Amino acid sequence: MEPPVSPRVKPEPKLEASHGDPVKGEPSDVLSMSQIPYRHSEAEASATPGDVEPDETNFLERLCNENTLESLETGISITGRLLNQLRDVLSTHAGPDVDGWMKAILDLEKRTAPTRTVVGVVGNTGAGKSSVINAVLDEERLLPTNCLRACTASPTEISFNYSDDPEELYRAEIEFISTEDWIRELQILFSDLLDGNGQISHEATKTDSDAGIAYAKVKAVYPQKTRDMLAKANPKDLANETEVRTILGTTKQLKNTTAKDLYRRMQHYVDSKEKSTGPGDPKKRANAPMEYWPLIKVVRIFTKAHALSTGAVIVDLPGVQDSNAARAAVADNYMKSCTGLWIVAPITRAVDDKTAKSLLGNSFKRQLKYDGTYSAVSFICSKTDDISITEAAESLGLEGEISESWEAAEKMKKTKLSLESQIADLKKVKTRLVEQLDECETQTDMWEDRQSQLSNGEVVYAPSISSKKRKRGEISLGSFKSETDDRLDADDSDLSDKENSQQDQNREPLTEEDIEDRIASLREQRKKIRGERRSLDSQIAELRRDIEKNKNEREKVLASVKAICIQGRNDYSRSAIKQDFALGIKELDQENAVEEDDTTFDPDQDIRDYDEVARSLPVFCVSSRAYQKLSGRLVKDDFQSHGFLSVEDTEVPKLQEHARKLTEAGRTSHCRRLLNDLSQLINSMRLWSRNDGTQSTLTDGEKRQEEQHLNKLLNNLEEELELLLRLSISEMQKSLEEHIFENIDASIPSAVIAAPDTAYSWGAHRSEGGLFWATYKATVRRQGVYSGASGPRDFNQELFDPVSRNLATGWERAFQRRIPGILNEFATKASVKLRDFHQSVKSRAEQRHTNPAGLVILSNQIMAHMRTLQALPATLCAKITDAQREASRQFTPVICNAMMDAYTECTNESGPGSYARMKEAMANHVDITRHTMFGEAYDVVKGQFQVMCRAVHHDICESTQGVFDTIHMDYMRTLVGTEVDRSKKMSRQELDFRRGVSKVLLHGDKLFAPALGESPESASEVEKMEATVDDEVAVDNVETHDANDSESENKDLAKQADELMQAHIREETADPFVSDDEYPAIEVLIKNKK
Repeated sequence: MEPPVSPRVKPEPKLEASHGDPVKGEPSDVLSMSQIPYRHSEAEASATPGDVEPDETNFLERLCNENTLESLETGISITGRLLNQLRDVLSTHAGPDVDGWMKAILDLEKRTAPTRTVVGVVGNTGAGKSSVINAVLDEERLLPTNCLRACTASPTEISFNYSDDPEELYRAEIEFISTEDWIRELQILFSDLLDGNGQISHEATKTDSDAGIAYAKVKAVYPQKTRDMLAKANPKDLANETEVRTILGTTKQLKNTTAKDLYRRMQHYVDSKEKSTGPGDPKKRANAPMEYWPLIKVVRIFTKAHALSTGAVIVDLPGVQDSNAARAAVADNYMKSCTGLWIVAPITRAVDDKTAKSLLGNSFKRQLKYDGTYSAVSFICSKTDDISITEAAESLGLEGEISESWEAAEKMKKTKLSLESQIADLKKVKTRLVEQLDECETQTDMWEDRQSQLSNGEVVYAPSISSKKRKRGEISLGSFKSETDDRLDADDSDLSDKENSQQDQNREPLTEEDIEDRIASLREQRKKIRGERRSLDSQIAELRRDIEKNKNEREKVLASVKAICIQGRNDYSRSAIKQDFALGIKELDQENAVEEDDTTFDPDQDIRDYDEVARSLPVFCVSSRAYQKLSGRLVKDDFQSHGFLSVEDTEVPKLQEHARKLTEAGRTSHCRRLLNDLSQLINSMRLWSRNDGTQSTLTDGEKRQEEQHLNKLLNNLEEELELLLRLSISEMQKSLEEHIFENIDASIPSAVIAAPDTAYSWGAHRSEGGLFWATYKATVRRQGVYSGASGPRDFNQELFDPVSRNLATGWERAFQRRIPGILNEFATKASVKLRDFHQSVKSRAEQRHTNPAGLVILSNQIMAHMRTLQALPATLCAKITDAQREASRQFTPVICNAMMDAYTECTNESGPGSYARMKEAMANHVDITRHTMFGEAYDVVKGQFQVMCRAVHHDICESTQGVFDTIHMDYMRTLVGTEVDRSKKMSRQELDFRRGVSKVLLHGDKLFAPALGESPESASEVEKMEATVDDEVAVDNVETHDANDSESENKDLAKQADELMQAHIREETADPFVSDDEYPAIEVLIKNKK
C-alpha cells in the first residue's frame, strides 16, 4: 500500500486590497476565508475576550450539538430559507470570494434533499410480501403482480413521492433491460427450449419444466412466432425486431391521480395476457399482443404513503426462482445497499420451518454476516388471520384461558338452536292457519254465490262439503294449536252433521237470513284467523331478533376467543423466531470458529451475547387482510376480520412506524453534517463580511513575533495530525492482514483439496445427493448458478465455501468492530489536538487582548472543525461498508470465470453418454484449475481492498488537510493580520455590501431559535425581521448608489473619518481600557457635513 501522505501546510497567500475589489485569496481557500473583523458599533469596542457581540446569537452553534431529530430537521428546513437569503444578497455583487460563497451555498442546498434508507423485502414464494407492502403503504392494491407467476417478476422499488403536482399523486418508472441483456437471456432460454435436434422440446408443453418456462417467456414477447419459426430464430435477430428494439433499454414514465389507475396501467406491462387468451386457444394466441414482463429490469413507484415520508425506500426483491441475469444483478445491488432487511414468511410456516434459523439458506445467512446487516434484519410473520381456534388452543395450552368464553359460546349455540326450533314450530302453526283461512275463504265464496242466486230469484240450498281432513303424516301441534283451530273444527263438524241430515231428508231452501248469518259467521272466523296469524308473525320476528342478537353476542365471544388464540400464537412465534434467529447465528459462529482453529474452539464459550441478539430482533406478526378490511378496503372480498378488534391488533401500524424509525439514524447523521458545514460557512462569512481590508493592528515587529509563535503551534498541530494519520492507516492495514488476508491464505489449501469432491458431488448418484441430469445441465448452462425445483444451486460458491466459512468471522470482526474502532480513535485524538491548539492560541490572544470578537468566531469555528472530524468515521465507515460488500461478492465471479471453459464444454454435450462426458469434463477441469483459481480470486479481492485503503487514506488526508488549511488561514488572518498598502482602501460599495451580508448572517442565526424551542423575539418581530432583510440590503445598495454620485464631494470627509477610526482602533489595541469618548470626533465631522 502507498505510504500515508501527511497534511501539508499551504503557504500564506499574499492578499492585496484594491479600490473597488474584495480581498482575494486562493480559490481553494474560499470556505476558510477570514479577515480581521470590522467594528460596526461602539459596544464592540468594549467587548471582552470570549464575549458575543451585541445582538448576536449562537442558535446555529447550539443546534449543531442537539440530539433531537425533530429539532435537527427543523433546522434543515430553516437552512433552506437562510441559504436563499444569502444567495439573494450575494447575487448583487461579483468577485472571486462571492463566487466561492455562491458555490458553497449551492452545494449545501443540494444536500437539503431528503436522504434515502433502503429496506429490502425478501421471502419465499407465497409468503405474502406484496400484500404486506400494500398494507404498509395503506393501499388496497398498488404493487404490480403477475397472475400466473407466484413470485415477484422484477425488483420493485417504492419510495415517497415528493412531487406537488396534483396530476401525479402516483408515479411509476418501468425500466427495461438492455438489448445485450435480452440477447444473453434468449441464448439461455433457447438452450432450455430446444432439444438435441434443434427443435422445440416436447417438455415445452409442461409449464413447470425449464423448457415450459422458457417457451412461456419467448412466446410472451413474440406471440406471432410459430414453433418452427422459433426453432430457426437467432437471438440477435429476435432482439433487433422493431417492436422489441424500441422497448429495450428505455424507461416508461407513468403518472396518475389514483392508485387504482396507476396499478391498472402498470399491469399492462407486468401482467401476463395468457389468463385471458388461454394456452389452449391458438386462434386467440395468434392475435395476442406483445407482452413486456420478460423485458422489465426494475419497477419504481412513487407514492405519498405516510410510512415512507421519512425517507424509507421499500424494495420488493424477486423470488428465488427468478433466473433473469439483469434482474438478479439489480436485486444484488439493492441487497448491497440495504440499510434494513425484512424477511417475510407465513406464520403457519415461520416456526415449523425454522425460517428464522435457516434464514433462506446458509449462503444467504453468511452473506448477511459479510455485509454486517444482521442487526438490520426484521422478521415479519404474515397471514396471522389464518388460524384454527381448536388447534391453537390445544397446542398453545390456552384451554383454561378460553374455557369460560368457549362454554358461553356453546351455550349461545344451543340457545340459537332452541330459538330456531321454536320458529319452526310457529311456522307449522302458521301454515295450518293459512290452510284454515283458505278454507274459510272458500266457504265464504260459496255462500256469497248462494246469496247472489237467491237475489236473482233462484231456490238455493246449503252447499254440501266435507269437513277438512288432517293431512297424512301431519304431526300434532300440541299446545301451539289455537282456539280458532278448535272453533273452526267444531263449526265444520256441525256443518257436516247438518249437511248429512239434509241429505237424509229432503233439503229445505235457504232464506236470506240463513245466508247472511252464515256469511257473518265465516267473516268473523276469518278475522280471528288473520289476527292469530299476525300474532304468530310477531312471535317469529321477535325470535329472529333474539337469534340475531344471540349471533352477534356469540361472534363477539368467538372473536375474543380467536383474538386470544391469535395473540397467543403471535407471542409464541415471536419468542421462537427470536430464539431460532439467535441460534442460527450461534451455529454459524461456532462453525466458523471450528474452521478457524478447532484446537482452541470452546463450545461453552459464547462468541457474542446471543440473548441480546434474540431480544434485538424486531418481529412483527401481521394480518394484511384484516388491516385492509378494518381500514375500509377489500369491500368486494368475502373476508371477516374476526379476532382483530382494531387495526392495532393487526400490527401493521407497528410495522409502519418501524419503517419510519429505520431512517432516524441516517437522517440524524445527515442533518448534523449539513448543519455543521453550514456553521463553518457562516463563521467564515462572518469573518469575511467584517473585514474592511485595513485592520492590521500590529507593528511589523509584533506581527513577526506573533506569526512565529502561531506558526510554531501550527507546525506542532501538523506533525501531530500527520502522526495520528500514519498510525491509523497502519492499524487498518494490520487489521486487514490479520483478520482477512491471513485467513484466506490459510483457507485456500483446504479449498484446493475439497474441490474434486465438490465437483464429484454434483454428478453423484441421487441417493448420495447428486443432481438430476436436467438440473445439472441447466446449472452449467447458466454458468453454475440455477434455481430449480430442488432449490438454488451455485457451483462457484460451493467451490469457494471452504474459504468463505473460515473467512466470515474475521471479515465481520475487521469491518464491524476493528476498523470502525480505529477510525473513531483517530477522530477522538485529532479533536483533542485541535482543542489543545485552540486553547493555546486563545490564552495568548486573551493576554494580549487581540481581536476578541474574532476570537469568539474562531472558538465557534474550531468546534465546527472538531465536529467535522468526529463525523468523519461514520462517513468513512459507510464507504468502507460499500467497498467490503462489493469485495465479498468478487470471489465467485473470478471462480466462475475460471470455470467458464468447463461450463461451455458441458453445455455443448448432447446425445447418448452426454451426462457421463459432462461429469468427466467437469472433474478434469476442476482438478486442473483448483490450484490457481482460488489464488486469483484472492488477488482480485486483495487488490480491491488496497484500492479501498487508498481511498480511505485519501479521504482522511483530504478532510484533515481541509481542516488544517482553514485553521491556518483563519488564525493567521484573524490574530496576526496581513500586509496592507494603507494608501489603498476598500470602496464604500464593498464595505456596504459586506455590511449587508453581515446583517443577513446576524438575522439568519435567529431563524434557528424555533428549532431549539426558543423565541428570542415575538413571532411578528421574527416575520418582520425576515421580511426586512432584503429591504435593508436594498437600502444599503441605494445608499451606495447615492454615495457614488457624491463620492468626489465626500472624499475628504471619509478620509478624515477613516483616519480617526483607525487611530482609535490602534490606541484601543494598545490600551483596552481607552475611553469611548473619542468617537464624537468622528460624529462631529459627519454632523458638520449634514
